Amino acid sequence: MWKNKKSNRMGWVVKNKRPEEYLGSPEIYYTDEEVEKYARSSGMRRAQEKIAYRVLELLEFKPGSSLLDLGAGPGYTAEVYRCEGYDVTCLDLIAKMVEKAKENGFEAHVGDIRQIKKTFSKRKFDGVVSVSALQWIKNELELKDIAKGIYSVLYKGGRVVIQFYPKSEQELKKVLKIFIENGFSGKIITDFPGVPKNRTIYLVLRRD
Repeated sequence: MWKNKKSNRMGWVVKNKRPEEYLGSPEIYYTDEEVEKYARSSGMRRAQEKIAYRVLELLEFKPGSSLLDLGAGPGYTAEVYRCEGYDVTCLDLIAKMVEKAKENGFEAHVGDIRQIKKTFSKRKFDGVVSVSALQWIKNELELKDIAKGIYSVLYKGGRVVIQFYPKSEQELKKVLKIFIENGFSGKIITDFPGVPKNRTIYLVLRRD
């Protein structure tokens, strides 16, 4: 059950425990068994596809644009982008996820979103997208590395849409602030803000 603590100072806070809090790393959570379960889950596929279509609405790019999908997993979101006419490249930390994405016909790379420049030192993209991944990163310095890495692989004027699950409104605002301090303009879009269980949060950013 989802519970939220209300506070004039803190805003909303999600009280239920999530894997990123008690495990700390996706590499611990996503065992081979967990990846297989994830890749077979029709429910997970439908949920990710729904978010991916919303990402494209917020991105406002024409088909044919190049997208880098961070934390792409087996390619559920990438499949939507591809079907809608975008040129998508996948990045994921979990090698088994990357294997699945490659099996589904995607260009996919094993890599850490905190070291994007290392993986794509000679490439640029029109846009960067990410679904259900950024919540694993809590350290401010690492968030700055992510912002700088995304900036480095975008063409000027490139756009970014990141959907993630922050622990609190305070954390959400902190993440946006870090991106703005590292070369982006942007805003927060929240779908179903009054329904905690369905609340879906997006950072919509532009490389200045």
